[in-house]
Amino acid sequence: MTSEELLFEAYGLPYGEARTILLERAVKEAEAEGDPERLFDARLALTGAYQHGGEPGKSFAVFSRNVAALDAEPGRYGREAADTLLWHFKWIAGDTRSFPEVPLRRALDVLDDMERRYVLAGHGPHAVHAQRSALARHLGDREQAEHHYRLWCTTPRDELSDCVGCDPSGKVAHLVWLGRDEEAVELAAPVLAGELTCTEQPQDILTELLLPYLRTGRHAEAAAAHQRAYRIIAGKVHNLAEIGRHLEFCALSGNESRGLEILERELPLLDRAPSPRAALEFTGCAALLLRRLAELGHPDPRAAGLEARARELAARFDTRNGTGEQGALLEARLAAEPIAEYVPLVPHARRPTPQPPAPVVRGESPQELMDAAHQAWERGDVEGALAAWERYDAVGGPLTARRLDGLGLAAAVQGDREAAERHWRAAAEQHEDPAEGQASLGRVAQLTGDRELAERVHAYLSEYGTPRQRGGSLRRMARMLAQDGSVREAAALLEGQDDGGALLLLAQVQGEYAPAQALETARRACRALKAEGAAVPLAEAAMLLAYLIGKGYGGDLDELLAAYGDALAVRGEPRLRALAHAARGEVLLGIGRGEEAAEDLIEAVALFTAVGERERAAFTRADLASAYLDSGRPAEAAVAAEEALAMIDPEETEALNQARWARSHALHQLGDVDVALEGFQELVSLYPTALQSARAADMAARLLDQVDRDEEAARYFALAAERYREDDPETAGVMARRAALSSFWGGDPERALAISVNVVVEDPFEQAVVLYDRARYLAALGREGEALRVCGEAVERFEALGAEDAVATARDLLRQLES
Repeated sequence: MTSEELLFEAYGLPYGEARTILLERAVKEAEAEGDPERLFDARLALTGAYQHGGEPGKSFAVFSRNVAALDAEPGRYGREAADTLLWHFKWIAGDTRSFPEVPLRRALDVLDDMERRYVLAGHGPHAVHAQRSALARHLGDREQAEHHYRLWCTTPRDELSDCVGCDPSGKVAHLVWLGRDEEAVELAAPVLAGELTCTEQPQDILTELLLPYLRTGRHAEAAAAHQRAYRIIAGKVHNLAEIGRHLEFCALSGNESRGLEILERELPLLDRAPSPRAALEFTGCAALLLRRLAELGHPDPRAAGLEARARELAARFDTRNGTGEQGALLEARLAAEPIAEYVPLVPHARRPTPQPPAPVVRGESPQELMDAAHQAWERGDVEGALAAWERYDAVGGPLTARRLDGLGLAAAVQGDREAAERHWRAAAEQHEDPAEGQASLGRVAQLTGDRELAERVHAYLSEYGTPRQRGGSLRRMARMLAQDGSVREAAALLEGQDDGGALLLLAQVQGEYAPAQALETARRACRALKAEGAAVPLAEAAMLLAYLIGKGYGGDLDELLAAYGDALAVRGEPRLRALAHAARGEVLLGIGRGEEAAEDLIEAVALFTAVGERERAAFTRADLASAYLDSGRPAEAAVAAEEALAMIDPEETEALNQARWARSHALHQLGDVDVALEGFQELVSLYPTALQSARAADMAARLLDQVDRDEEAARYFALAAERYREDDPETAGVMARRAALSSFWGGDPERALAISVNVVVEDPFEQAVVLYDRARYLAALGREGEALRVCGEAVERFEALGAEDAVATARDLLRQLES
């Protein structure tokens, strides 16, 4: 390939290794061709590739050769090329600060040469003052930094000034260095309100604002800046320093876990650090993050190595500079304390750790408090009962048999079986009422699984107990039968009972063998428990009712949502509420009510996190990512999906794939097409069913089509067609049609035609489109007669459908074929 062809191909690639290699070849070819102008242009392009591709150190030699070439023949290369070289002076001036092996005298000489050349070319010193201020800041010379900053601000902008996004970024950095956060935020506001199209913006200015936003209490702005900027720079080696600043933000905003996720993902970039300066920024910020994690009880053995490397790098710069500025800045960073206790990054993190409301304890005397405790226990208010018993002890209530029963119940709730049995046996001995003593032994029987004891107790209470005691014994016997697998016997025992607790237990037992019958019993249980005011059992009954409706055993959507509403009416019980929010959110998501689903799932994530159910919180995050996506919140969807991917067990492939799907769609909507494409391509092979795989291939093909990678798009459309064929033959036909079209755009009309003649679709409009496309393929192959006939048929079909725009398009092709 010629140097011109190599340049043309390189310009079509993103910055990175592939583009750089092509431009290095272009330089060699231009040298071999003996074309000075083409060589000059190729070196200009290569300088840019080194800068944006994470290899700025390689720029020095290429830049110097172009400077020498321009000096040797000043009028040869034209004003545009010469001005581009002058623009590159800013990069080189910045690079002299980034490599401690470049002597300080050389850095100063570059600035002097830059200013001289700018003046000779008729440009102002605006950009020169910016660079001089930055060098003075690097050296810790506050007087000179402020002097050139004032000149920078008062000198008119010109063609060689940084863009309207990058220039304020440098000014913000200066103000932040001086501790003038409010001025920094104020200066940046109009810039961020406008349109930024530079390759370095808005991510650079947003990164500069992270700590100013935090220190000035603008926490929402800080969170948004982190999300937006990090998403742009993630994984890009030339942004290593900026990635480090996001680690620092996480360390100082209570987001240490998020910071660790980023560090794990980005640490391999350090091996390819674009400069010692970038490595210093990254290692210093990473060491700060790991120090914070250690203080939170999560030490990391990598901390010492990162800290040592940062100190070594800072020392190299200070030795070169003859100052202690970089070492002082590093030590201040390493010792920094959190600016904010916790800055939530997304709505589901914004909720505070939920705490159940403090139980209201009614009564003052020991007798009143004891009665209140037992009443609370009967209606399922465990926290209220425990609080009443605690108050009973505080006011000097004696250790009666009833108190021993309470101690046993509390021990059982806390999982201390031995203590529970001991307290209940002691209570049985102390009770003056034999029936109360038998009730205590009944609890022992259920706890220990002693069927013989349970039957003796039940026989006694059935004859001599109060209605409450008989009901309790009945439920205990039924539970023991059900636990032994005798579910029908347990149900028979409960038949005819009309109190809420018995009906709830009956519904649970019936669910094992007669779910439709269980649904009706659950309805009765809900009605009874509402009347009894038993909030927690009502929530359990409502959840069971919702589950049975959701499984299709009866009821409708309105009753289903109402049941979840009943479950969520309970106060306290964070785990039960989490389950209800998660289940209702899943239902709402399934019927397309994404915004409502997101609100439920946000609550569920917070509640599961609060009660320590990390796995459920992870699964719920995957649903939440989908809900965010459905409700038009792709940035939040991407964060939730990434959190889920970091938390879900690798064996849970279904949940992982759900999170991957949501993340890929979210990134697509956010404009990160390359990463989204990788996600969909990965899912093609990860999905277990042909239909799921087909949908992933479909999305991958569409994105490949979007970025004009036609040959690959054709392959993925064909793959989607193959995998849709059994479950959705109509869509399979559309995919095949699109595979043909992508082959055509990829320069292979013969393959396009071969695919097209086998496309089968039922939709009349799609049939007409197939004919129209086929006419184009025939024309490209020189078969104009066949193309005319097929195109004419497409026109007729579009006309019959009244598709006016399609008719006009097809007629245009027909006229071209006829001419």
